[in-house]
Amino acid sequence: MFAIVLALGASLGWGVSDFLGGLKSRTLPVLTVLLISQSTALVLLTLIAATRAAAPPDAATLGHAAIAGLGELAGIAALYRGLAVGTMSIVAPVAATAPAVPLLIGLATGQIPGPLQLTGLALAMLGLAATSYRPGTSTGPTASTLPSILYGLLAAAGFGTFFHTMHHAGQGDVGWALLTARLTSVLALAAVIIVTRHRVRVRATDLPHLAAIGALVIVADFLYTTASTLGPAGVAAVLASLHTIVTIALARIMLKERLRRAQQIGIAISLIGVLAISAG
Repeated sequence: MFAIVLALGASLGWGVSDFLGGLKSRTLPVLTVLLISQSTALVLLTLIAATRAAAPPDAATLGHAAIAGLGELAGIAALYRGLAVGTMSIVAPVAATAPAVPLLIGLATGQIPGPLQLTGLALAMLGLAATSYRPGTSTGPTASTLPSILYGLLAAAGFGTFFHTMHHAGQGDVGWALLTARLTSVLALAAVIIVTRHRVRVRATDLPHLAAIGALVIVADFLYTTASTLGPAGVAAVLASLHTIVTIALARIMLKERLRRAQQIGIAISLIGVLAISAG
């Protein structure tokens, strides 16, 4: 039960940070948003690591953490770009299909939840799929929704990689796993900025918001990593990916994006799935 609460807490943190990141990416380059927020997260994690003085885990565990960092960076970059140029209420739920990666791997390796939890997982995934539905032409999504869907799928691939590898990295030490992942992502981001010769320019008034994004991501990462070590990684990943509901709600309140009936039904189905997982 505690793992479920932590995973839901992660969904709240990621949902708010996703909304803020996508919103800031509409006025600032994505690379700038990523650099400031990720660097803030790295500084915070370094300070925490210095106070803990815990011994680092083995190289294989740190390797999983490094891959997790790259996966999350790719996922966040695709998500922020999609939220900036597309429709938030489409990009967010498509990105939330990320749990398919660790869930399928977990099932393949014998991590099978109980019947009620399995039903809850199915309902949550069905709800996420329904939330991402938008009526298009008879041959598929309309041209206006295609970029939102593609960016959402790229984000899902990145986050799915993060979910799976961070679960293994967290088995060693959560603090070292998060620090290694963030250091890897910042180094990769710095390399991209150098190669592309991107100029980082940001107003002082934007710094608190960008720093808050980084802090929220760290809190959510910690909650998810802990949850995935206390219970099945697939369950934690599905619950954490309900951050899409938070992002959609904020888009509706702050940006006046309207939800279609299918999306409203999808959100309700997802919440029923959460209740089933909790009861199991």
